[in-house]
Amino acid sequence: MQTQPSPGGPSRRAVVAGLLGAALAAGCEGSDGGARETPSAGGAAPTGTATGSVTTSPAASGAPQRLRMGVNYVPSEHWWYSWTNWRPSSLAADLESIASLGLDHIRIMCMWPEFQPNQAFVSAELISRLVTLLDLADDAGLDVEVTVFNGAVSGFLFLPSWLLDRAGDPMVRDFLTDPGILDAERALLTALAKAVGRHPRFLGFDLSNELHWAVIPTLGRVHPVDGDAWHTAMFAHAERVAPGKLHVSGIDHHPWLSGEVFSREGLATSGTATAVHTWPGWTEVIQTYGPLSTPSVHYSEYYVEFVKAFHTDPGRRVWLEETGISRQWAPLADHPEWAERTIRNAASCGNLLGVTWWCSHDLNPDLTGFVALEYDLGLMTNDRRVKSLGRRVARLAGEYADTPPRPMERPVALAVPDGTGSGAAFLEPFMRLVEAGVRPAVVLASRATDAEYLASRGIEQVLTLDEVP
Repeated sequence: MQTQPSPGGPSRRAVVAGLLGAALAAGCEGSDGGARETPSAGGAAPTGTATGSVTTSPAASGAPQRLRMGVNYVPSEHWWYSWTNWRPSSLAADLESIASLGLDHIRIMCMWPEFQPNQAFVSAELISRLVTLLDLADDAGLDVEVTVFNGAVSGFLFLPSWLLDRAGDPMVRDFLTDPGILDAERALLTALAKAVGRHPRFLGFDLSNELHWAVIPTLGRVHPVDGDAWHTAMFAHAERVAPGKLHVSGIDHHPWLSGEVFSREGLATSGTATAVHTWPGWTEVIQTYGPLSTPSVHYSEYYVEFVKAFHTDPGRRVWLEETGISRQWAPLADHPEWAERTIRNAASCGNLLGVTWWCSHDLNPDLTGFVALEYDLGLMTNDRRVKSLGRRVARLAGEYADTPPRPMERPVALAVPDGTGSGAAFLEPFMRLVEAGVRPAVVLASRATDAEYLASRGIEQVLTLDEVP
C-alpha cells in the first residue's frame, strides 16, 4: 500500500507531512532521544514491548508481554579460561551478584577447543563442569543460554586444533561443510543436550558467538548458501536432541550489512528466534552522531525493526542478545542514560523476546591482550561492585518485571530495498522519521504493496526512502 502523490495533487512532502500528522494523531509518540518514554511515577506502563517466556507465543500487538532481562556472563576471575581454571565458589559469587540486579538469565560461552579437543572426543570433565555451572545458576535463580561452537569471543579465535590442515589451502578444514566435521559438531550438541537438555535452567543452545568472525579469517570467502545450510543442519539437530528450547545463532551487524557467510533471509528464518547484537559503538554510530543522539539511543530499536522486515512469520521473535557501552565510545557519565534510553526504545518493538546486556563484570585487568574497551563493559566492576550503569539496568529490570511493557503500534513503515544492508542510507531516514514524531516499522520493498502482509503487522502506510523529508 505504497503512498504516492497523484499527478497535479499535493507535493510529495505535503503527502508525507500528512502521513506523519495522521500517525501522531493515532498515538505514535515521537522521541527526543528517550526522554518522553520515561514512565510516570505512578507506574504506568512505558511505551514499549516485550514478549513472553521462551515457551509462549507472542501476544497480540498492544498487549503487555514479559520482557526478559539478562546479561552475558563474563567470569570475574578467569574470564572463560574458567573452564580449565575451575573455581565454583568464584562463579557462584558472580552469579549471586548478577541475580542481585533482578536479572533473570545469563548467556554463557563454551570454548570449543576445550569441550571437544579431538574430533572423536568430547570432554566429560568439562561437560560435568557445565552441569555444575547450571546448578549454580539454579541456586541464584538464573536461566542459562549455552553458546556452543566458540569460536570467536572478545576478539580472540578459539578453534580446535584438529581443524588445522597444514597441507590445505586454507589451512583450516571447512567446519561449515565437511561431512566428518559436521558429524563431530552434532556429537558435541548431542553430548551437551544429554547432560543439560532437561536441566530446569537450560534455555537452549546458541550455536556460536558471531561465527562469521571465526569463518572469515580462516576459511576466507564463504558462500551464504553454505552458511545457511550449516545453520539449517545444526538447528535441526539441536531441536532433535533438545526439543522445544530456545535455539538461536548470535550474529552482529556484519552479515546483515554485507550478506557474507549467512544470508539475511536465512538469518531471519532459521532457529527459534532472530538473535541480534546491536553495537552502535562498533558501527561508529555513537562516534558519528554522539552518545545521546537519536541515532545512538534508537539504534537497537532500528535494528530490531530492520531484521523483522526479513521475517516471513510476522510473529517471529527477536532477541536483543548483545548490546553495551564503553568509555572508549562515550563518557562514563552518559552510560546510565544511554542504557536506559536504548532499552526503553528497544522495548517499543513488537515481538521482542528480551535484552541481554554485554556484560556482567569488567574483564580482569590481569589478563592481557584484549582490546581496551573489553575491560570496562560490565554492569559491575571486576570485584563485583555495581556501577551506576548496573543500577540503572537493575531499576529497569525491576520495573519491567512489575509492569511488562506494551508493544508500540507502528502504522507507518519505511520500505527498504530488497538485498540492502542496514547502512547510513537507511539509518538516517529512519532516524529522521523518529525525530519527526513517527516510530516506523520496516518492510522490504517487495512486500510494500502486499495488503495481507501489511495488515498482519498493523501497517497502514508505507514510505519509500526518498519520501522521507
